[in-house]
Amino acid sequence: MPEAAALVTGGNATHYWEDTGIIGKLYESTLEIDGHYAWDVWMVYKPGVLWEEEYPPKPAFAMHQLSRLPLGKMPRLDSEAFAEVVNDYLSELEREP
Repeated sequence: MPEAAALVTGGNATHYWEDTGIIGKLYESTLEIDGHYAWDVWMVYKPGVLWEEEYPPKPAFAMHQLSRLPLGKMPRLDSEAFAEVVNDYLSELEREP
């Protein structure tokens, strides 16, 4: 829902919304989770990554909450671990000139 975008704000967050469902299908391929629609996936991209091809680029880090995704495909969402990765990336940004 677009309202959820209000939960993550600031200059380093970008939100996109589309209601056709195509994005989840495209991310199935990018994340190599074919057959598992990517709808509850949490991803982090480094600055400057652009979607320039048919499929979205691979994220630098991703976790999921997909109930039927086989073990080992991608880590299940652990909010503390995810926040730690995000904070690490943000601290890298702060160190850059």
